[in-house]
Amino acid sequence: MRGRNGYTKSLLLFGLVLCMKAAGCGDDDAPRHPAMCAGEGCLCNLENDCVCTAGDDCKATCVECSLTCDEGAKCNAEASGAVAVACSDSSECKGNGGNGSLLTCRESSHCNLKSGADSVASCEDSSDCKINVGPGSTVVCKDSAHCEVKCDTGDCEVTCESGTHCALNCGPDDGGKPGTECPDGRLICGTDC
Repeated sequence: MRGRNGYTKSLLLFGLVLCMKAAGCGDDDAPRHPAMCAGEGCLCNLENDCVCTAGDDCKATCVECSLTCDEGAKCNAEASGAVAVACSDSSECKGNGGNGSLLTCRESSHCNLKSGADSVASCEDSSDCKINVGPGSTVVCKDSAHCEVKCDTGDCEVTCESGTHCALNCGPDDGGKPGTECPDGRLICGTDC
């Protein structure tokens, strides 16, 4: 028979294990992982929203964050989780984000971005985009944008509006072939129209 102290210790240990396995246990007190900025003109606030001001060259590193790249800036975002990158007129953006990333290139920006699964990218105006996305991702190319998209592993789609230049290259799971063009104009990998 177990003594009272041994029984109490066992209950406490059991409760601690359950708490560690339960979603959200202690999440409110979990330490934040702030975005780190390098380079003049790069600022990040407490919400991990970062801005690279016009004409500057900066890099943001984070677990999850957003980076706005103002006109004429050079930006590089590195995130292990989701990253939101917004590139404005004549900026040059590079980035590498995890699943669920949001990538937006506007005006005459140049973007070279990579993200994980279930990401969304948009290339607008006269932007020039090279985007590598994971499965379940979608890309929209509109206005007079130039889009070169690579889908690492199946189930991606690119919507190309009239006046754009679009190319989709499917990953090794689809033999590295170009995306299939659907009757509605979408380019797809790893799925049917």
